[in-house]
Amino acid sequence: MLTLRLLPEHELAEVTDPERCVELAVPRRTQGRITVRTLCLTPADLVRLRTETDLALADIRTEVMRAEAAWHERLAQWHADGRAAVEATRPDTALLSLLSEGLRASL
Repeated sequence: MLTLRLLPEHELAEVTDPERCVELAVPRRTQGRITVRTLCLTPADLVRLRTETDLALADIRTEVMRAEAAWHERLAQWHADGRAAVEATRPDTALLSLLSEGLRASL
């Protein structure tokens, strides 16, 4: 989970670029260990990051929705093809005759 923190004034005194006053902590899981990498950003960098992230997520959502719609179309076609195949098949009259004879014999 990402965390944001506005650096306090006493920490900014030691920073070479005080405009980078927003600290972004990015946890990473590698080989069973979680490490946290921190970045210092300007507020404008943070806004750009948010905008670009939103655009990327919107593109991903669009692609997922397209893939889901295509899957539903294929599923509907398979269903229609299966139904047509079942309806086109004639009943096996020889099997029905044997079944009918068997039922008569058991009564």
